[in-house]
Amino acid sequence: MGSNLDDGFAIYPMVEEAEATGVVAGVYAELLRRMPFVPSLFKSLAVCPPYLVLAFEQCATVLDSDALTQRSDHLSASVRDMVTPPAQPDVRAALARFVGPLSRMLLLSGGLLLALQGELDTPAAPGNTPPAQTPRPDTPAPSQWDAAAPELYGQIRAALDTPMVNSIWRQLAADGQLGMAWSALAPQALRSRPAADTLQRIALEMALELPWSVAATPAALHSAGIPDAVPGLATILDAYVKTLPRVLVLTASSVR
Repeated sequence: MGSNLDDGFAIYPMVEEAEATGVVAGVYAELLRRMPFVPSLFKSLAVCPPYLVLAFEQCATVLDSDALTQRSDHLSASVRDMVTPPAQPDVRAALARFVGPLSRMLLLSGGLLLALQGELDTPAAPGNTPPAQTPRPDTPAPSQWDAAAPELYGQIRAALDTPMVNSIWRQLAADGQLGMAWSALAPQALRSRPAADTLQRIALEMALELPWSVAATPAALHSAGIPDAVPGLATILDAYVKTLPRVLVLTASSVR
């Protein structure tokens, strides 16, 4: 992986809030009823709008549940002492506000991947489309183009072995804090990898325990007319399941 724009650092395209139309805009508006910004996970899945609807239906069943909150809190707390956070209080505060969303998205991406692999014993999602709405985020994370930091993005992708630039890094770039944050975290990325791998395994086990009532299964994708999308979507979800623990391990210590 390289470290510049020509190398295609944004391998997985994302649909930003300002670009969302139709069912994508409807899903984004529903997400924004629950959180201040649309996470990268859903922006990546939005490249396939029919699947985004199924994925949102599955996630909506647990987004407001105590089970998701308890497990996400446990995940972040379990890696809170793995790295030394940046020295600057404002940078730590900026990182800390993403810790909760990162741990929740880890569980949600894990559940979506398990469903796509046929490992959740739950009914298939019916594919009800959210009503058309205009997404108006309180604090939208900037796109990778609006908060461009190609050299640092390349370093982050290489260190985390990931094709994506998560919302946390884009927001830090927009706020002028990415350089300070990454200079402190970069030396710890490799040695924190074993903890991230363990966290990934635990998150998948926890995802199996969440009270899903619908599932975005291969059968549901077939019913939605997009069976050929399964391999590509599985690749995207697998990347998130691997990347999110690596980011969470690096940032959870900022909550101290």
